[in-house]
Amino acid sequence: MASTPYKIGSVFLVVGGLLLAEIESSADHELSNPFFAYELGDKTPGQQAKLVSDVGFAGTAFDGAVHIPERLKAVDEAHIQLFFIWLTVDVGNARIVYESGMEQAINELKGRGTVVWLAVKGTGPGAEERAVTAAARVADLASTANLRVALYPHYGFYLATLNDTLRIAQKAQRSNLGVTFNLCHELRAGLDPNLPSVIKAALPRLYGVTLNGADHNGHDWNTLIQPLGLGDFDVAGVLRMLIQTGYRGPIGLQCYGITEDPAIHLRQSMKAWREMSSHIAEQ
Repeated sequence: MASTPYKIGSVFLVVGGLLLAEIESSADHELSNPFFAYELGDKTPGQQAKLVSDVGFAGTAFDGAVHIPERLKAVDEAHIQLFFIWLTVDVGNARIVYESGMEQAINELKGRGTVVWLAVKGTGPGAEERAVTAAARVADLASTANLRVALYPHYGFYLATLNDTLRIAQKAQRSNLGVTFNLCHELRAGLDPNLPSVIKAALPRLYGVTLNGADHNGHDWNTLIQPLGLGDFDVAGVLRMLIQTGYRGPIGLQCYGITEDPAIHLRQSMKAWREMSSHIAEQ
């Protein structure tokens, strides 16, 4: 990771303390991007859906090709949207291994507007070609259910950065295949100094974004995944750059591995989001 500060713009956000009181927006205008939250640990689908709904998020996401009917029932009862379902494919060891239950899960999501997040892991000779083949196949499966697929960059995986996912999406040549920008994974991989140009190139295929508080020189998930508004990295500057580039899609709050009470984490992050969103929308 680069040791020099990386800042996009001059907007800085500071939130002091954990505020558990009712969260209200201090401005009349906020960004139109739907704001969702996910990765809340061992909560049941019903508990997760209710919590994010109670705090004011537009929806959530789930991991794995499991419990789809239960998850859909939970989000419907909470009156929120299931924005993404996170699935994996392994292209290592000279083979392609799709997550068990993937095809059934995609069929069960038909017509929901949920985007399939596809993380691609594995290495070895021919991994590039297998990644393209896998991405194209999942996109074709999703098209039969009228769904889109967004390649999900994950540190340590074959597709680790936005640039990686964009390269594969372009090679696969599927109209319903897009990409995702994940701040914490980009930071862990070493933030691209040409990020604004990469975002601009990805914009036509950019189906999702995830943000969170982070330290610029963070070295693990504890420092790279914090409540929104904490940490010294200029998250507001990245958000402003995304909006100015033209991104209008959903933005997720990454909560993987959080140690504090999820309700506290979500409320603090929602307060920070509303302040940051209002400030950027007014510019």
